Amino acid sequence: MSISEYAYVYARIRARMGDIISEERLRPLIDAENKDDFLSLLIDSPYKEKLTRLTSKSLKNIESALKEELIDQYLMVIRSTKGEIRDIFVEILRKLEVKNLKAIIRAKTVATVSGQNPLFFPVESFFGRKLSKLMEAESVEGVVKLLEDPYKEALKDVFPEYEKSKKVLILENALNNEIFGALWRRTEGLRAEDREIVRRIIGTEFDMANIMTLLRCKSEGIEGKEIRKFFSPYVYTFDFDSAKAKAAITAENMDSAIRSLPSPYKEELEKAIPSYQEGRQLLTFEYALTKFLVTTIKNTLKTYPINIGTIIGFLYLKEMEVKNLSAIAVCKENEIPAEEITKIIRA
Repeated sequence: MSISEYAYVYARIRARMGDIISEERLRPLIDAENKDDFLSLLIDSPYKEKLTRLTSKSLKNIESALKEELIDQYLMVIRSTKGEIRDIFVEILRKLEVKNLKAIIRAKTVATVSGQNPLFFPVESFFGRKLSKLMEAESVEGVVKLLEDPYKEALKDVFPEYEKSKKVLILENALNNEIFGALWRRTEGLRAEDREIVRRIIGTEFDMANIMTLLRCKSEGIEGKEIRKFFSPYVYTFDFDSAKAKAAITAENMDSAIRSLPSPYKEELEKAIPSYQEGRQLLTFEYALTKFLVTTIKNTLKTYPINIGTIIGFLYLKEMEVKNLSAIAVCKENEIPAEEITKIIRA
């Protein structure tokens, strides 16, 4: 796609890029006294239209409004592009559908409070698959039986292994492989410059997923020889066959695994080890990796002014913003201090 072909969508993205809530603008939201004050501040943002239509200020309604705004931005991009470029953004949007399906599967494996269903990204009308209806299934097996392709095909082969171990990681890994593979194949139709930019961003995301799988396996005491089967084969710089990766896989504990990882992931995760040791929460490492991804995206935006990286960067930053705002809303509802909220913000 030439610069002239990018002109229309690029102009629309640039008009919205300034709406991304910066760290400086995020600070007052974190410091707000309560949820009502948080909402009053958030009204003065691009989310105003969605928030002012709320019939109540419940957390569910707030998060729903934020997610609707995110999907609106995806659909704007999809409507403003064509050909291979449009196809890439359809697949990137489909990642959110995969997240919906993962939420359904997790809900079927744990005891949930009656009526507390996951709040999905509103993508059903675009893809035409009513995944939310799968919440009516009585079990994970019921979910898989009712699925359509591409997800049914992705899960049916690994389902016997899941049945033996009851490890949800097996199903999540299969879904990752499906969407990662679809994304990677879509990049092959792009011109060389666009392909490298897309692979740098989504490839970093692939690496992050594999590293979090590694850390999750370590936390569950899974043997090194068993860990490899949980990895996605789609990677960017995290080479499973490298000496450092092998050392991380066979390391005796979490700290050793992190210190054996290749750069730049090692350095990012080492910073988070003290926080992890306080609460033993894997989310600590996920936050650290996500911040690294945000830095990668922002550096890409600085280097390439008019190309596919600008569009992907905007959508990824918008999704991160929605996660941050949803997290702050939950914290305000539960009267969590601002200093604790700061620790989980992924900007």
